[in-house]
Amino acid sequence: MATWFTADTHFGHGGIIRMCERPFHNVIEMDEALICAWNARVRPGDHVWHLGDFALGHDADTLREIFDRLYGTKFLIKGNHDCEKVTTLPWARPPEKLVEVAVDAARLVLCHYPMRAWRGSLGRTLHLHGHTHRLVPDTKGSCDVGVDSWGYAPVRIADIRARLAGVTLDVEERREIRRRG
Repeated sequence: MATWFTADTHFGHGGIIRMCERPFHNVIEMDEALICAWNARVRPGDHVWHLGDFALGHDADTLREIFDRLYGTKFLIKGNHDCEKVTTLPWARPPEKLVEVAVDAARLVLCHYPMRAWRGSLGRTLHLHGHTHRLVPDTKGSCDVGVDSWGYAPVRIADIRARLAGVTLDVEERREIRRRG
């Protein structure tokens, strides 16, 4: 079993195509591409943490059809666009705003929104988020796992660690390292 992370799929949201310059002509094409990209990586027994903004625009029946087509056991961290028809889908546990978990020997803080500090920040705890659609750069300790940052597909901890290995420390991280001396 593998664990995957994603965010900001925005199933059914036509405006996101233009806003994020997604390479799709319409919602149907975008939804199908996102489902295919998800299922190309995720296996039925895998876990997937969706860090918010699962959908915006479809009716409840269409959302359920999309949800059922996606492989894996799915968990939701609530985003600003996750209304009742999203939060009442059959997630593996009730949706939450913030979760702390350990996956593949990594301690994680999962939230839809990027944070400047979290329990374990500037230590060994990584913060994974969505919401920013590539607009906020990753730091050594935090990463945007949204589909716009990862080729429209979920990612694993190994992918995230590889990306963060190439990130330089930001000003606050450098200051805290000097302070700790």
